[in-house]
Amino acid sequence: MPSFLKNLNAISRGTTLFRDEKLKCYGLTGYQVKYLFAVCNREGVSQDELAKSLFVNKSNVARQMSALEEAGFVRREQSAEDKRVYKVYPTQRARDLMPVIRAANDEWRSIICRGLEEGEEERLAATLEKLVENARRYGEERK
Repeated sequence: MPSFLKNLNAISRGTTLFRDEKLKCYGLTGYQVKYLFAVCNREGVSQDELAKSLFVNKSNVARQMSALEEAGFVRREQSAEDKRVYKVYPTQRARDLMPVIRAANDEWRSIICRGLEEGEEERLAATLEKLVENARRYGEERK
């Protein structure tokens, strides 16, 4: 099993490096892409919800949201219902950049899936979704 996790980590790191290279000219890091996707897909998501859905610490979310806000990709608003909660919204700059980010992701997927036989990519995606669900369930159970 260690090589399995090692391989997942290598793909993740490669993904971040590829995104770094492709998106540097836009002032975005490869690591920030997952945050931007989450905010664009769920406008008004709270920072706590981002932490849970991305499997990261709340402090990481706060740091990344601050950097993305400073770069003009997101805006944060204090919740009217609970002053401790900050909701995050994408800016037009973020929305405009999403097609570029999606194209970079498609290019990376094409690179790492090169040589797979018909159906392998779909089976791999389905298997990985099961693993993510198990990780999510574990996170919810330990609360």
